[in-house]
Amino acid sequence: MRFSSSIRLMAAPHGCLDMLRQRTRAVRGGPRQRRPPCWDRTRRGATKNRETLSVPDPRLEPVTHVLPRRKMTDRSAASPESRTLQRFHRAERRRRAWDALLDDAYAFALPHHDAAASGRAGGRRDREIFDNTAVQAVQWRRSRLHGQLFPPFREWMDFEAPESFGFGDDLRRGYETWLDDVRARFHVAIEASNFHIEVDPAIGDALISTGALMVHEGSFARPLRFEAIPARELVPEEGPDGMLATVFRQMRLTARRIAEKWPDADLPPDLAKLAAEKPDTEIELIEAVMADHPGGPADYELWCVDQPGADGENLLLKRAYAASPVIAFRMDKAPGEWMGRGPVLSVLADIKTANKVVELILKNASIAVTGIWQAEDDGVLNPANIRLVPGAIIPKAVGSAGLTPLDAPGRFDVSQIVLERLQETIRRGIMGPTLPPAEAGQRTAFEIDVRQQEFAAVELPMSLRLLTELDYPLARRVLAILSGPAMVGSPFHVEPFSAGGEAVRPKPTSPLIRLQDIAEAAEAQSAYLRAAQAFPDMIGQVVDRAGYLRHYLKRAGFPAAHLQDAAAPAAATADMLPSSP
Repeated sequence: MRFSSSIRLMAAPHGCLDMLRQRTRAVRGGPRQRRPPCWDRTRRGATKNRETLSVPDPRLEPVTHVLPRRKMTDRSAASPESRTLQRFHRAERRRRAWDALLDDAYAFALPHHDAAASGRAGGRRDREIFDNTAVQAVQWRRSRLHGQLFPPFREWMDFEAPESFGFGDDLRRGYETWLDDVRARFHVAIEASNFHIEVDPAIGDALISTGALMVHEGSFARPLRFEAIPARELVPEEGPDGMLATVFRQMRLTARRIAEKWPDADLPPDLAKLAAEKPDTEIELIEAVMADHPGGPADYELWCVDQPGADGENLLLKRAYAASPVIAFRMDKAPGEWMGRGPVLSVLADIKTANKVVELILKNASIAVTGIWQAEDDGVLNPANIRLVPGAIIPKAVGSAGLTPLDAPGRFDVSQIVLERLQETIRRGIMGPTLPPAEAGQRTAFEIDVRQQEFAAVELPMSLRLLTELDYPLARRVLAILSGPAMVGSPFHVEPFSAGGEAVRPKPTSPLIRLQDIAEAAEAQSAYLRAAQAFPDMIGQVVDRAGYLRHYLKRAGFPAAHLQDAAAPAAATADMLPSSP
């Protein structure tokens, strides 16, 4: 008897599979020969961009396979000649060690920010999420940081002169006039750009690992154009000072986009021909932005290595910037690591556990709703034709029990207790300390004040780490674009101000920075009130009330332009006194 039909083999009982295999081998003439492993039968030729695999199998003819072109990052045998590409390969090897960790973090916390190298834009990436606590916490924290660091339609950056620069009266007035103009043009240019659209995903990347923002020079009407660099394309390199000053970017663009994005690029003849004939061909590029410190002068290079129409190492473009166009920033890091470790990574284990708990709860709920049924094999009942719907009539044999539910052995359920604890840990780890909900009972003013102090103590150190790698480089880059020669004649152009040959320094004034100033003003006010209660007669002799009030108003956020100079009140008082005869 020959079993030539695969359907018959699949329909055979499970216990007879071994016997069926033995009979089939006997009919076919013995046991089936195994093919040798691939590493024993692979012989590679020496043709360029093509390799031949010869399969020494007596039953088969030699087959020729054309292997696809390898990516530039897979060429480990041949070391690149360019020093820039050598630095990129060293940094890229360290960066790819984070792929597995970042894939898990993005899959559960930011599923629509694809951290994997594969995948298409617009695809659904939240199929593995059963508990969205981490997704909501990241969105809430990202929006809060956006509003605290860069509040829309408010001034969050100021500028000050270097400490070594001494002001005269005339020069101080000129500098303050120039400073008011710079501050106004800076924020108007920011609001006219796409800054608030692109900075939000970059902050989300920093909550997981490392965020990056690229600032391009725009047109006269919109002098700034921002671009959030996806995490899968980012390859940072830490400098000797521990800052992310050098950043590489590995990306794929069509040949048409290369000519449009870099019109001054020196394309090889074959690549230029490919862009004209097949403009939709994807080309892999490497951007290199190399600087000594964040926001400082940087060298920019664009490379294309072993791609269609560009064999070998091809330097397409080289530029020099007064301020680095790429800004990479982290919220936290571990010693010896270049990539950041955001708050999401610290609670990633709880996120995965909570997701699995919810998945098991849903599976248990489906069993509880539909149930598990058993039926007697009486030859009448066919489980494949049964539909458990309201009003269904299920036939059964005479004397049989028909369908009977299978009871679970136990119903001890503690999953909800575990899930609530995990969700609270995730929210607190990502969002930080928050006030209790409004329905949690009455709260005293003292408790609210203590909780606000706790919030500031946790939020300030974690968020102010962004100042060095985000706020200061961003202000320097924007100011370099607005004061550049390409913006002359634009309404956003800023005239350079000579301050002894030294550049002016950015001074963040965002609401997050104001929290610290407000806390210092509250401490000074508390000390003054305690001293006034203890020594009411001596407080006026010791404290300069006008100077204290001026300091308190500045710390509390009162506009400095509406404060009088220290000598102005004394002159006004002298004018009010009656003159002697």
